Amino acid sequence: MRLDDYDAILCDLDGCLISGDVVLPGAEALLARAGARLTVLSNNSTDTADTLSARLDALGLAVPPDRIVLAGIAAVAHLAASPGARVRMFASPALRGHAVATGLAEDSAAPTHVLLARDLGYGYAELHETLRLLSGGARLVVANPDASHPGPDGLPVPETGSFLAAILSVLPDLAYDVIGKPEPGLYRRALSRYARPPRKVLAIGDNPLTDAEGAARLGCDFVLVGPQAPRWRDLEAYLASATAPRSTQSAVQRVRGG
Repeated sequence: MRLDDYDAILCDLDGCLISGDVVLPGAEALLARAGARLTVLSNNSTDTADTLSARLDALGLAVPPDRIVLAGIAAVAHLAASPGARVRMFASPALRGHAVATGLAEDSAAPTHVLLARDLGYGYAELHETLRLLSGGARLVVANPDASHPGPDGLPVPETGSFLAAILSVLPDLAYDVIGKPEPGLYRRALSRYARPPRKVLAIGDNPLTDAEGAARLGCDFVLVGPQAPRWRDLEAYLASATAPRSTQSAVQRVRGG
């Protein structure tokens, strides 16, 4: 199906639109063609919608905050909706500031929950504290399970999932909640921003484990781009195919939720 056939387009951020501060091929063209149909749907747990919108704008990509849905913000909303939640947050200053502004109660001594997001200061001491709090009964909420995302130099950048892996290496039987992709709740949150429920939805991503799996659980069409994609190395290559005559298109992979 052609790009213009979709009512909603949910595009991943890192590895699709940008890599660090580098705009990837096809990003500007996708934003121009998709217009208001496009929502940036990302497992980013560092930014808020406002800070990410400003960062993208500085790179020449105009995406207003109301068209950005992020796993970190969704994790904060999840905790804010939990009655009596007191949270120890391992997160960026921007995400912590957003959480406090929403009224989420911080408690480092005896929290009911631990929020694990992409915290650039997360090290041995923080891991030790996390393990202590979880062993004491706090519930772990993980913004996203990604171990890494691609950096501009081609090397992987550690993500929240790498911190989770360290925790699970010590507490392998730990029960925890994941908010970001591949959980379908983040996709539904993105679709709720459309004035009318979209009938045809396309998800675009670079990670088969989170982006593709999340689209499968939602039951929408999916396009894989990037180094792990067998066909499209970037959005530019996909868009060239998506604008080809219909008879030459066998591009979009139909994935259905189980």
